[in-house]
Amino acid sequence: MVVTANVMSQSVGAITPNQSIATLGRVWGLLKYYHPRVATEKLDWDQVLIITLPKAEQSHNDSTMLTLPLRQRLNYIVANQNQQTDRYVHWNPLRNRLEFSEQNYEQMALPDQSYRLLGLIRYWNAIQYFHPAKYLLDRDWKTVLTDFVPKFRETTDTLAYQLVLRKLIGTIEDGHATLEIPAKYRLAGLTPALLPPFYTHIVSDTLLVAGLYNDSLCQLNGIRRGDRIVGIDGKTVSQLIDERSAYASASNRSAKVQQLSPYLLTGSSADVRLQVVRAGQRVEVPVKRYPFETFGYRPAEAASSPKVVPATIGYVDMGQLRVGDVKKLMNKYRDYKGIIFDVRTYPRGTFQRLSSYLNPHPTGFARYTKPDLSFPGGFKSGPVQYTGQDNTDYYKGKVAILCNSYTQSAAESTCMALRTAPNAKIIGSQSAGANGDVSYVNFPGGYETRFTGTGVYTVDGKPVQRNGVPIDIEAKPSCADVLSGTDRTLQTAIEWISQ
Repeated sequence: MVVTANVMSQSVGAITPNQSIATLGRVWGLLKYYHPRVATEKLDWDQVLIITLPKAEQSHNDSTMLTLPLRQRLNYIVANQNQQTDRYVHWNPLRNRLEFSEQNYEQMALPDQSYRLLGLIRYWNAIQYFHPAKYLLDRDWKTVLTDFVPKFRETTDTLAYQLVLRKLIGTIEDGHATLEIPAKYRLAGLTPALLPPFYTHIVSDTLLVAGLYNDSLCQLNGIRRGDRIVGIDGKTVSQLIDERSAYASASNRSAKVQQLSPYLLTGSSADVRLQVVRAGQRVEVPVKRYPFETFGYRPAEAASSPKVVPATIGYVDMGQLRVGDVKKLMNKYRDYKGIIFDVRTYPRGTFQRLSSYLNPHPTGFARYTKPDLSFPGGFKSGPVQYTGQDNTDYYKGKVAILCNSYTQSAAESTCMALRTAPNAKIIGSQSAGANGDVSYVNFPGGYETRFTGTGVYTVDGKPVQRNGVPIDIEAKPSCADVLSGTDRTLQTAIEWISQ
């Protein structure tokens, strides 16, 4: 049985204290969600773990920790699992999400070792039994608990605790999985962030100097607009992204790059050595970093006018469009050659209304799964979700849907729904790959995180989590595009519609 296979895995021969604690944590979690008495009666299951942890540390020389009778007993519990309402977890139909009922021990800025391990074990089991995309992870989830036991045991201060929480949360590779730190425990000013006097745009794992915060300081430091930074203090940009990605909450590398790129050049040291490609030559440039207020920088006001497109093509910023404006918009564009829906900003729940104008009949666009609480670790697949309605007077022009790593969650569902129009294509680059209603989990100290609690799939069964939405025409900006201000994705959509 899959559930007990993960719980009962252990090494042959003597095992370490960390392995003992991890084994205890897996058994504790199985009983929490499967044993009828644990799941329904008012036992303080947290305290059972707190009391038992020291015993697990002392039993590390015993390789028979999970004896044959115990394994048989666990198999029996799984075969006769709790079928009543679980006091620790339930499905909220109004919010369409799984909800956990746990103590958060918010008074603990730095929980002691036992409570730190409690938080780790509770979180690991929540993901083990209720994360719909756990099977898509790059690593075997059961190894995460053993790997993190020593990290949580050895944490010595509040900052280290917060960092190890971030690193743990990063292991689920989920763009929804941010860490919320209680205001009273937020640590500011420990590592002042200094910046170079310019800003960059990442292109193919190099940092392009796209603009200057301060012309004089850039001239003093020998940096020019258009320089391509390929190395920072002897490490490539790719290496730095990979090193720091452990602390990033992102579902795929595209989203990690987007999240990390603004911070690759920041630091607490005033000096940084950059490896720069300029006019085809690679040079090393020593650069100073400064507090941001040193630059006296005033960003240009954002343009309020719409994107420039041909008169025969409509353009829609999905972050601005409201449901009440859809009818007027579609009447305006009904005779246009094509419409561009820009979903690189977060939409406002308009796709169903739009689809009623774009589709001749209801069309399936997604399938969702949710946890099966009668068998923790399993998931139920729901019916195909449809969008649109019967409409003989539907819009018959081309429909371009713009997408990139900022396209996340409801934006990804919007792309999938609009893609069902008869003559539609998704244009751009990989989306964030974090779609589905979220569930919240807390750690001792009042810290809270979340994860994608429902699975989202295309109609033909391809997971959206991590992969993102299917891209029909790939479009990524080049260095020349960034420097000239060309929106390559938009231009590609215009070219496709104009064909």
